[in-house]
Amino acid sequence: MATAGSCRISANLHPFHRKDGPGSFVQSACACACNCFAAFFCAFAAFALALPLAVSAAEDAVVKIGYYENEVFQEGATKGAIKTGYAYEYYRKLSEYTGWKYEYVYGTYAELYQMLLDGRIDLLAGLAWKEDRQGVIGYPNAPMGNETYSLVKHGNDDDISANPSTLDGKTIGVLDSAMVDVLNRYLAQNHVTAIVKTYKDYTALFTAFDTGELDVLAAEGDGAYGRDNAEVLAPFGSSSYFLCVSVHRPELLSELNEAQAALSFEEPNFLYGLTMKYYPKSISARAFSQGEKEWLETHHVLRIGFLENYMPYSGKDAQGKVTGVVKDIIPEILAGLGIAGLEVTYAGYKSYDDMIADMSAGQIDVAFPVGGGLYFSEENGLYQSVPVASMSTDLVYNGEYTEKTTAHFAVNQNNRMQYYFIRKNFPDSKVTLFSSIEACLEAVIDGKASCTTLNGLRANEILRNNQYKDLSLRQLAMNDDRCFGVEIGNEGLLKLLNHGINVIGSDYV
Repeated sequence: MATAGSCRISANLHPFHRKDGPGSFVQSACACACNCFAAFFCAFAAFALALPLAVSAAEDAVVKIGYYENEVFQEGATKGAIKTGYAYEYYRKLSEYTGWKYEYVYGTYAELYQMLLDGRIDLLAGLAWKEDRQGVIGYPNAPMGNETYSLVKHGNDDDISANPSTLDGKTIGVLDSAMVDVLNRYLAQNHVTAIVKTYKDYTALFTAFDTGELDVLAAEGDGAYGRDNAEVLAPFGSSSYFLCVSVHRPELLSELNEAQAALSFEEPNFLYGLTMKYYPKSISARAFSQGEKEWLETHHVLRIGFLENYMPYSGKDAQGKVTGVVKDIIPEILAGLGIAGLEVTYAGYKSYDDMIADMSAGQIDVAFPVGGGLYFSEENGLYQSVPVASMSTDLVYNGEYTEKTTAHFAVNQNNRMQYYFIRKNFPDSKVTLFSSIEACLEAVIDGKASCTTLNGLRANEILRNNQYKDLSLRQLAMNDDRCFGVEIGNEGLLKLLNHGINVIGSDYV
């Protein structure tokens, strides 16, 4: 079987051609031209005969990859099933660098590991490094990811806590893998006597936990998706994990090392992006911290303050009721976290400053949206949540853009976020306050200011009004975050909001 590398070389061959067109040659009376002409066709014929062999080699370059079912990590481990997951996306990305075509071989983790040892498959993902595996399987230079091992209990089991001593006599299930050694070390270090049951595959392990056969599940950070009535007790270890290669295919290991090095150089954030895409779906992201639990136990109402004229983020409809992103995202967060019975109220504000003042006075729990950066939030006595949205900011100006365009900004006095953004990014510019964003746009038209700004989500909606037809837009390089604001000291609620945003995903807005 030809290697993937040899196929890529074959694919780079091209028929001889000239600038004046393939097959078109400049006529000459010189006899040597005829000789060159004949020589070309001889070479072309030889190439044509060789070409089917190269294509055939490319078709044979199939890499057999072991594919076992593991929630979030890799799903769809049956023929014809749609495949998804962290590992699956990683395989596809590597193929862009290697040219590998995959044949998926299905089975349990234990079955596929034995097949890797026997050389019946070429690749298997998710293996931690173990000294006794050196020389038996091929480890690449770089891991495909890192994970924390966590102990997970049933949410309604109050006999078990983060105190390791409460694990005495309990039954703990774990995959028969490198995780067993890590778990046993943790139990020994904490003088815990527990019953450790090992399982050959994830399906059996998770089924045993879900049906109550196990008191505790030893889970990988990305391997316990969708268990609402479960709670992470504590991490008990961590490990890098690898996409390993059969020792019978050393050329694949070389290609894998080259591909990983190129991926790291060309797309350095790829693995981080995969982690952020898939990890928030794990059980770890659904479990509440102590601070979150305390806030939920002491609060039955969540009071949201919002800006009334800041669509699509927040506003009021014709009936005076809340609308926009804020109306949709709060119920989505609560549903994503499995929180029921928490009443939500909304209070609208025409002024950002009034909204923040009411939060300081204890009239609301959350302000939305807030922005402008951490420094200005601290000045206002706020924690900022992780961004609900991070959008471009558009510069709005009249006439030709020059270096003097940003010398004088018109700013909406009711939108302190706009003021903070300009203070931070254009510290030397003059700022004049106006009563509304419409008044700011009029000031630019009338020459009372040279420019103003609009949030990227709002610009087209506002400027489609015909009275602004002479104004121009220029997207700035600096994004501006829109977040929830929580009073400093209310860290339980802050963690709850951050938690919910991570669960529903950063692309929700």
